[in-house]
Amino acid sequence: MSKDEKGSSRLITLKVPEETLREDLENFRQKALDLGASMSEIIPAAWVEIDERVRLKCAIPLCPYYDKCLFCPPHTPAPEVMRAALAKYEWAILFAQDVKPVADFADRSKGREPSVQWAKKTLEITCQLETLAFSHGYHLSTGFAQASCLKALCGQERCLVLEGNKCPYPLKARPSMEAVGIDVFQLVTKAGWDIYPIYRSVDPEKVPRALSVGIVFVH
Repeated sequence: MSKDEKGSSRLITLKVPEETLREDLENFRQKALDLGASMSEIIPAAWVEIDERVRLKCAIPLCPYYDKCLFCPPHTPAPEVMRAALAKYEWAILFAQDVKPVADFADRSKGREPSVQWAKKTLEITCQLETLAFSHGYHLSTGFAQASCLKALCGQERCLVLEGNKCPYPLKARPSMEAVGIDVFQLVTKAGWDIYPIYRSVDPEKVPRALSVGIVFVH
């Protein structure tokens, strides 16, 4: 839904009929594609695994956003909190943008701006899908995007909230999937999509694909 478009609101019920749920999930999956995702799947929430090692990788080796954003470790919910919360969901929408050229992610000589634009788009898709699910009565829907929102939204050196100020993007800012311990590589592979590691010294010509991934837990 665009910034100026006004949406509808569905009555919240204690139980969603299975047929309605199936139709809604397919609607949300298609919406991700309409919003710009290259691929989108309805997945069982049980596919999502929280692994302490994922958050550990934010600190070792040190990510430049570690401890600089409210939605980056060590400030994100602890693994046991995330496991307990995600265990209450049954279905999620997993989507990804096929980053082209791969060099936007893999060639450091291009600077950070190309990767920022991909992260920003994934964040926008996540937010719009979450809002759409919420408007359909899935009031506990929640989404996670790709990269620190400090990178994708603010461009600040340090999160304004951590400095005691207000967040300028309170409805958009959110953790990345990795920041809450989701093993994105494993999840994407379960979905049947090819994904490759990208690292500082990688040759972009030798990386077949780069993905910018987001997820919205619906019901």
